[in-house]
Amino acid sequence: MVYYLERIKASGYNRYIMLRMSHYLTWTARDGKEYHSWAYLYGQEDNMLKDELKSRSRMDTLYTENLKLSFFVLPVNPMIRKDDYLIVGEKPLQEYYRVTGYDIQSSEGVEYVSIDPVYEFDLTPPPAQTAQDEPEDFYWLNQGKTEVIDNGP
Repeated sequence: MVYYLERIKASGYNRYIMLRMSHYLTWTARDGKEYHSWAYLYGQEDNMLKDELKSRSRMDTLYTENLKLSFFVLPVNPMIRKDDYLIVGEKPLQEYYRVTGYDIQSSEGVEYVSIDPVYEFDLTPPPAQTAQDEPEDFYWLNQGKTEVIDNGP
């Protein structure tokens, strides 16, 4: 990817700064379609890979937060939004990330996507209720409705 054009007044030519796209991203956008993009992963190389125990106040609430900040550099893509779930790589070496922020204004045509590692999500669809199933077994999947919904055999 052409990252940016560096204008060097002392030389007689313009120099393009290139980034080698090293990671293949996959995600399902809010429109339900699956999207793909190549990206370059940048992370803090001088920080340990661990969770840090944090408390924002003097109260009892404690939580862990990823200490290592990372982000992807990729071509602008309007389908990436905050809290999207990104899958990187091919099985069995996949990694999973949640988008914590993105910037499409800093560099023209370039998007910076801040990420936080997460556990793998179970993306299998919920089971379909049939006439033979008890309505109570599908109470939460049917948003509290108790009638039998027939989705076929």
